[in-house]
Amino acid sequence: MAAPLLEQQPVTAGDAVATLARVHALLDSVGVGGFVGLSGGRQREAAASLARLEARVVALKLSAVAAVESSGEARREGASSTGSLIAGDFGGDRRGADATVKQAKRITTTPQTHQAMAKGQLSARQVKAIGRALDQLPKTVTAAQREACETQLVEDAPRMDLKLFERHADRVVGHFLTTTDSETDSDESDLDAAENDLVAAREKRAWDNAEFWMGSAVDGLVKGGFTIPEAQAAQLRVAMDALCAPQVEITGPSSLSRRTGEVLLDERPSYRTRQGWAFTYLCELLPTEKLPETNNLGPILTINLDHQSLLEQLKVATLSTGERVSAGQARRMACEHRLLPAVLGGESLPLDLGRDRRLFTLHQRQGLALRDRGCVFPGCDRPPGWCVAHHARRTWADGGGTDLQDGVLLCPHHHRILHADGWDITFNTRGHPALVPPPTLDPRRRPRLHDRFRHQS
Repeated sequence: MAAPLLEQQPVTAGDAVATLARVHALLDSVGVGGFVGLSGGRQREAAASLARLEARVVALKLSAVAAVESSGEARREGASSTGSLIAGDFGGDRRGADATVKQAKRITTTPQTHQAMAKGQLSARQVKAIGRALDQLPKTVTAAQREACETQLVEDAPRMDLKLFERHADRVVGHFLTTTDSETDSDESDLDAAENDLVAAREKRAWDNAEFWMGSAVDGLVKGGFTIPEAQAAQLRVAMDALCAPQVEITGPSSLSRRTGEVLLDERPSYRTRQGWAFTYLCELLPTEKLPETNNLGPILTINLDHQSLLEQLKVATLSTGERVSAGQARRMACEHRLLPAVLGGESLPLDLGRDRRLFTLHQRQGLALRDRGCVFPGCDRPPGWCVAHHARRTWADGGGTDLQDGVLLCPHHHRILHADGWDITFNTRGHPALVPPPTLDPRRRPRLHDRFRHQS
């Protein structure tokens, strides 16, 4: 049941603050422990009532913030913005306050929606869904058509769950799109086409705004995040749900198998932990053979093991991207997930994988990727797939050969610098390439080694 306090009588601007003070006093009388002795039904009713009250408070807050913005109070107080001013008044969340100001400026464009929220009839998410739907209307619609569309959406929203309403909103907007230039009702085919255009435009916006990031490893863990289109997110969710199903066994590396009849863990892992295990396993299942190649180098992750370690099965291995893994995980990944194991020689260098020809072969490029792990120019972090294979000692035209001992990986930028500025390449006693600067940069021409080789064991 909605709280009737603000509906008892109209509140004028002069006593609005005093009325809100009485609201605070009423909330004080409820207290956070006021629901313990109620029946389950009354507790549920209280929760629903508070949800409606929350929506009403948000609507009133937006009205108040809009009034502060239009009054110029921030300027009079010397604040840089209204967001900064209200953040200082409570909470200190400048980013959240700026978002509130931005939302408050929009309430004049959706007066019916805002009024319904102020009455506790719509939630904040329903209000945002209505706003997104109305934003899809073209500028050519009349004010009357926009008002009619908003009226329909405000009436329909409380009768549906949010997901169903968002789909329904496309249909409602589609109807007004197809009747913009005509007073007659649209047929189903017109509505279908209009709805499809709305969804297609939303998909394009989603692709344009897709993002992904991964940080560096900290204590063996890598943190990341993404923003992806909903269709692809649905594919990911289905895969994750399949991997998290109760009958599917995915355990941590130290857990015993359920098939042994022994206890896996002292406590059942949380759902988020199981999701983390599932996502980890999903990364191992990626079909790399279907991913695009760059510079004739496929997206193949290799596990580098020297010959003695392969025999003893004790020493850690190194992935082609530089991460170190235990010998047990290296053997498991190579066996179960079709990663390419590369056996290295005594100096931790790849064995010759190619043939004598002018251009480096795919296998030779993979060998260079194992050794160089990216552009060899000091300080460059470009990965192998972004690099070209360069004849380091003598070019093919000058009689040089094409083998691993001759080649290095250079990104296009540093490849151009090497030829234009007179850099040379030499190899140290371990076979790692070092860049020799031109005399104009260093008269002594001291070789410079990339840090990834300097710190390599």
